[in-house]
Order: sequence, then C-alpha cells, then structure tokens
Amino acid sequence: MESLSYLDYFYLSLFSQAHSKKSSTIYHILTGKKTASILYSAEKYQLTHFFSLFPKLNRVEFNNSIKKMTNLNYLLLSEEKEDYYLSTSGEKNYYDYFVDHYYPKQLNQLQNGLALIHFWRTLTLVTQVLSEIRYKNKHYVPIEKEWEKQIWLKKWLKKNGENKQELAIEFGKEWILILDKLPLLNAEIVAVNLSGHENTGKTQKQQAEKYKKESVEVNLLLLDSLALIGKIMKQHQEKMPLFFSIYKEMLHTYDGTTKSTAITRQYLSKGYSLEKIAKLRQLKSSTVNEHVIEISIMDPSFNLSTVLPIDKLEEIKQLLKEMPTITYQEIIRIKPEALFLWYRLAQIERNRDSD
Repeated sequence: MESLSYLDYFYLSLFSQAHSKKSSTIYHILTGKKTASILYSAEKYQLTHFFSLFPKLNRVEFNNSIKKMTNLNYLLLSEEKEDYYLSTSGEKNYYDYFVDHYYPKQLNQLQNGLALIHFWRTLTLVTQVLSEIRYKNKHYVPIEKEWEKQIWLKKWLKKNGENKQELAIEFGKEWILILDKLPLLNAEIVAVNLSGHENTGKTQKQQAEKYKKESVEVNLLLLDSLALIGKIMKQHQEKMPLFFSIYKEMLHTYDGTTKSTAITRQYLSKGYSLEKIAKLRQLKSSTVNEHVIEISIMDPSFNLSTVLPIDKLEEIKQLLKEMPTITYQEIIRIKPEALFLWYRLAQIERNRDSD
C-alpha cells in the first residue's frame, strides 16, 4: 500500500463524515484566499483556525494527495462528483496516525496567524540582541535582515530604559516563565529555534532529524507553540509585561484584515451607512458588502446593528432555522426586500450559534 505523508493525514483530518466539502475550497482556505465566499466557507467548514496555514501550498501536490486518498477510499466523492466525504476507514486511519504525531490544536490563523509570525520574528531578534548585550558583544550578525524590524528594535530598546543589562535580565526571566508553562515538547521546539550569544537556532531540517519528524510537522509544532504562548501571555500579562507589549503591538499592527476592508471598517465605526461608504470610496455596493462579511468573520464581536436592521436579521435567521437549506433565491420570494448581505450575515450567525 502506498505510504502517506504527514500532510496527507493532515488534509484527511479537514474532511468530515457528516458534511461534504469541496477540495478546491479547502485548498483556498489553506492558502488564504481572502474573498468573502472563501472566508464564509472557512467559517462554514469550521476551518478558520487553519486559514492561510500554507500560503505557498502547491495546487498540483495538494490535488495529488486528494486523489491518493480517494483511491484508498479514505475520501468518498459525493453524488455531484464535486464534494468529498470522509469515510469511516479514513477517519480511523488519521485518528490512529495522530496518536503518535503532533496535531495543532491551539491555532487561530484567521484572527492572529499573521500577527504570530511577526511576533515570532520580532521576539527572536530581541532575544538575540539582548543575549549579546548580556555578554557585552557588539560584533555579531542580526538574524533579522529586514530594515523595518531593526528600526523597530532600536525604538523598543530606547523605550524600555537606559539600563540594557537590566532589561536583558528581565527579558530572560520572562522567557523562563513562559517556557516553564509550556508542555515539554513545545518548550523544547521553541528553545531550539532561538539564537543568542555563541548559539545559533537549529534549522527546520535539523529539528526534523532530531525529533524524527517530517519538517512540516515540526513547523506546525512551532506555530502551535506560539499560539499557546499567546494564550499564556494573556492569562499572565502582569508577569510578562515585556513579552505581552510586543505581542499586543503585533496584534494591532498585523490584524489580518485587508487594507481596503480596514478602511471600510473605519467608516463603519464612525457611523457611515454602507451606501455612503460606497459613494465616498467610489466602490461597488457589492464590494463594500464583501468587506462587511470579511469583518464579521474576522471579528465575531463586530456589532451587526451598524450594518442592518436587527429585526430583519432575526427574520432571516428564523427562516434558516425552519428551513436550513433555504437558498437566497427562495428567501427573496418570501421577503423581496432581503439583501444578499443580510442572508450571508444570518448564515454566519447561525453557524456560530450551532457550534
């Protein structure tokens, strides 16, 4: 029997026995195609936590993996020949596989995946520089080459006091606190990635060899560890002020929302109607509506009452409750005034209520 890779089993875990899913849509979710329809599908498929997890994923390799698992009857084609169901044997095989392999359970890629990447890049640079400061060494090559990150570091060092030796000690204490709260394997994988005085972080290939894992598993283990660090910092921010200040800044700077959507959100926060936003920005109404859908999915706390009459939303939600498969075309036969935006937002809320 053809052997399967870590990624094969991971892809398998994204499918369901209860509901069919399009493989092409899962591909777009994993690569982070940020359109309203893909974002909605990510919410519907309950895969927002893996959104843009593999932005450079090769389409041919992904399709070959799906074909391989279909040939093994781990995935079953629906009657329409477009969607796939997870078979009983497929579910058993990926469950058995992940008994002995790491499966990421802490990720929330849609909401903070981009921020986590920048947090890690910033954190590793700060760690290296403060380590060299601790040993009073000025002759080293920074691991971060991006000029913007180096400028940020200079400002951050200046903002956090004149005594750099004391700062380095406090930063080291926070590292110890965080690593101590992580499970052993997660702590190890984070630590071996760090560079400092007379120490260079291990490459992904070196880590894969050390832990006898595929590189992609090692990478997901690190990402999951960073997500867990984010949760730990929120719970213990008073004990980790230096780490948390960096994390909070990255969350604010890299919130994952597209630039155009962010501008629409600013207008919404000022009380502008959707029609006025479209006119001021010279955009189609459908484009502004897509921004609203993106905002609603990216931020569940977004106040929908600024966008549409809540009573209309409740009416559509009630129709969805009575007829779960009702289409928008059927909705407007009953309520001709209903906008597609209302229908989509009601679907999003319905999906969350059923979680």
